Amino acid sequence: MKIIEPYLNFWARLTVKIRKPLVIGITGSVGKSTTTAMISSVLTHPPIEKMIGKVGYTQDNMNDDIGLPATLLRFHNWSEIPHNRSAKLLMLCKIPFRALSLILGNYPKVLVLEYGAGWSGHMRQLINIVSPDIAIVTMIGPAHLERFKTLEGIAREKSRLVQSASPSGLVILGEDHEFVSFLEAKANAPVIKVSGKGTELSRNITLAVCKHMGIPEEIVSPALENFINLKGRLDVIELTDTTVIDDSYNANPLSVKFGLDMLEKITKPGQRRVAILGTMAELGEESVRLHEEVGQYARERVDLLVGVGELAKWYQPNTWFDNSGECAESINNYLRKGDCVFIKGSASANMGQIVKKLKKNSE
Repeated sequence: MKIIEPYLNFWARLTVKIRKPLVIGITGSVGKSTTTAMISSVLTHPPIEKMIGKVGYTQDNMNDDIGLPATLLRFHNWSEIPHNRSAKLLMLCKIPFRALSLILGNYPKVLVLEYGAGWSGHMRQLINIVSPDIAIVTMIGPAHLERFKTLEGIAREKSRLVQSASPSGLVILGEDHEFVSFLEAKANAPVIKVSGKGTELSRNITLAVCKHMGIPEEIVSPALENFINLKGRLDVIELTDTTVIDDSYNANPLSVKFGLDMLEKITKPGQRRVAILGTMAELGEESVRLHEEVGQYARERVDLLVGVGELAKWYQPNTWFDNSGECAESINNYLRKGDCVFIKGSASANMGQIVKKLKKNSE
C-alpha cells in the first residue's frame, strides 16, 4: 500500500494551497517537540486563539512523510492511521471527502508543524508538502549520525527548512551551537537569534514567534505559565521521597548534557544528584566516543552515575545494568530517600520503565 503516502501528500498539499494558513515549522536536533508543544499551547490559549484564529499543530510525534500530511488533513495521532490493508483502502476512499470538507469548511488559520528529518533528502520531501512562513531551528547536534555521518550533514539537511521560509516571514535560530552562522547565511527571510537551552530556549523561541505575530506580551505571559511539559521530556516529578526528572522519551549527546545541566540546577541543598543514563542510539562510528564524552560530562556533575545497556558501559558508570528492567528492579539498592534523579536514554532503552517503578514505589 505504498500509494497511501503520495495520496495523502496530494490532498494535504491541495488543502493548504487553497486555505493558505500561516505555517510555523520547527526542526532541530533537540527540543523540537517541546518547542512545538509550547508554541501550540500558547497560541491555543483562549484569548490568543480568539485573536489569531483556529490553530492546528503536530501531535503524537507525527513529523515524517506520513505524519506531516496526515496532520495537515487534521488527523491527530498515529492511532488514526491504519496499518492493515483493508483499513488503508477505506482510508484512501475517505481522504478526498475529508480534504474537501476541510477546504470548504473549518480549517486552522495557523499551523504549528514539527519537521523531523531522518535521512538525507528527507527534509526536501517534507517541504514539498508544505513550506513554512516562520522557520525555526532549535539547535544542531549529534543526532542520527548513523544516517548523516557528520554534524555538517545534519546542519545541511536542517538548513533546507531555513531556506524555504517565506521572504516575508521569519527565521528563528537557537544561537548556542556552532552552525548558527551557517544557517543564518541560508535564510531568505529576516533572522532572529535567541539564547537558552532546554525549556528556556523553547520559551524564548515562543516569545519571538508571538512578537512577530503581534500578540501582546501581557497575554502571552499567562499562557506560558499554563504550559505543561510533555511526558518524558524534562518532566519534573515530585514523588514522596524523590525528585525525578523524567527525560526518558529519547536521547542524543546534546540533549543528555542539557538534562544534566538541569539536574545540577534544580537539585536542592542536601539532595544527592543521580543520573540514570541508557544508551544513545543511531550515533554510528562516533558512538563509543560520544558515550565516553557524555560519561565524563556526567561524572563531573553527579554523585552517582548509573548506566543501562551495552553501550552505557562507555559512560564508565558507578553502577551498570544490562537493561532497564534489571535497573528498575534493583532501584532500592542504589537510590536513597531524598535523591534528585535524572532519567534519560534512547527510546530503544525503554527508560520509562524505571520512571514507572519509582512512581509505583512512592504510592
